[in-house]
Amino acid sequence: MESEDDDYGGGVVLAGAETLDFNMDARPTPSMAEKRKRKREREKLNRQMSKKAKSEDDEATTPQTTPKHRGKKGTTRKGRESMSTATDVPGGEGDPVNEDMARMDPRLLADYVAQRLRRFEKDLSSVELDDRYISGWPPYKVIGISLHEQWDLSLILAESAFLDTTSFTSPRTLGNLPAYLETFSKFALVKSPATPGTPHTLVLTSAALRATDLARAVRKYQTKDSLVAKLFAKHIKLKDSVTTCQTSRMGIGVGTPGRMLDLIKQGALKVNELRNVVIDASHIDKKGFGVFDVREAQKGVMEILGFAGVRARFESGEGRIMFY
Repeated sequence: MESEDDDYGGGVVLAGAETLDFNMDARPTPSMAEKRKRKREREKLNRQMSKKAKSEDDEATTPQTTPKHRGKKGTTRKGRESMSTATDVPGGEGDPVNEDMARMDPRLLADYVAQRLRRFEKDLSSVELDDRYISGWPPYKVIGISLHEQWDLSLILAESAFLDTTSFTSPRTLGNLPAYLETFSKFALVKSPATPGTPHTLVLTSAALRATDLARAVRKYQTKDSLVAKLFAKHIKLKDSVTTCQTSRMGIGVGTPGRMLDLIKQGALKVNELRNVVIDASHIDKKGFGVFDVREAQKGVMEILGFAGVRARFESGEGRIMFY
């Protein structure tokens, strides 16, 4: 136990310093060199204590943002896993949704698609615009602009090609996709045409990862005679997709517009029995973009909708465009 003689009133005792008698008369007068030395030691000690205190304050107030384990492009292994499974939660509640899409009736949807077309494909000729036009709905009659501009401002796709799904009031999330399809499909989703590669439903989205999640959401409709096919380029070679289409009966195809368009043009993916073209329009990716905000995805969707065989299904009333 310390004695009263050891009480220095909270002062700092320097290492190696002698214990001094507080009798001022007996206290020796330090030399100038000793004074300078002690001053330097005090200043050094004060700097060390001040630095330590600041470091402790920073650790207490600053959130830890630097991951311990990094993978490619600076993402954590845990982060990559959560990204790939973020939509696995029931209903896909973790994904942002553009709720405006659910409120658009066929007329507004047709107008929206026409605006998207004008935004990304401003230099289309009248012939090219006509390729994207579905008969049955005339263009707007606008006084004072050229015929080409009237086409550009028109409802490029006929209003009648779009199915009105505004009555579906549930959130447009992954978990609600099966209920959405069942509400508006007047046929059994688990069945498929007898000819391989002839789906009754195509689901178009902007990215392979999202397509995987969508395919998982509708996997309940897959049977031994009706495949839910993944039709996208990432990790799946084109020749493998062609083989799948040529050898498998499929009811639903889920994928990206680019890969689907390649398969349609090659004749591997047939559209003569197509009844639903579902566009994953409500989904917003981590950058805040939807399928019609990305040039390549938008262009692919428009080319599929304007493809002769697909367009014929819309014009005959046997096929419908559905915005989810």
